[in-house]
Amino acid sequence: MTTAQLVRESRRGSGLTQRDLASRSGISQSAVADIERAAHDTRAGALNRLVGAAGYQLFVLPTRAHAAADWADVIYQELRSGRRSEEVAFRALIGLHDDLAAVTAPLKVALCVAPPGPCGDRRFDAAIAAVVDHHLSTGRLPVPTWVRDPSRTLDVPWVVSPYTSPDAVPRAFRRHGVHLASSELASV
Repeated sequence: MTTAQLVRESRRGSGLTQRDLASRSGISQSAVADIERAAHDTRAGALNRLVGAAGYQLFVLPTRAHAAADWADVIYQELRSGRRSEEVAFRALIGLHDDLAAVTAPLKVALCVAPPGPCGDRRFDAAIAAVVDHHLSTGRLPVPTWVRDPSRTLDVPWVVSPYTSPDAVPRAFRRHGVHLASSELASV
């Protein structure tokens, strides 16, 4: 994860604007924008202040897997790129599924603790919550509160594939209004 991603994900996950984060951290809004654009590298002290101002603490986990917030940021960046490529966004959802399937239980929980910022498409926000809910619930692991937030559940179900049998949709996906078999997320 880059410094730009970390600051952007922390800010967006807390629902803050760049101006809000600047005010809380004592770092100018233009500097926050530069950091989020990766216009310059940030020293550890400034990074810690920015992440702390968003209500988080900075920890380092030695892993090749990406956090749910990382994948949400990839989807957000893709959907706002102008290409509106749902296919690339869906591949990122597969990446989240693959990462959670490949790690140990404690790391699985750690990768899901920080609330992802909104993707700009409620379907993907609900799908991220569904993937996390599925992996943690089936492993009988603690599920973070952000997963159960009503904004991460669709009122009108998203039927991702018309060929998916309703019986193949896991309970966690149904809870979030995402009709998708978990097997359709595996990258094989």
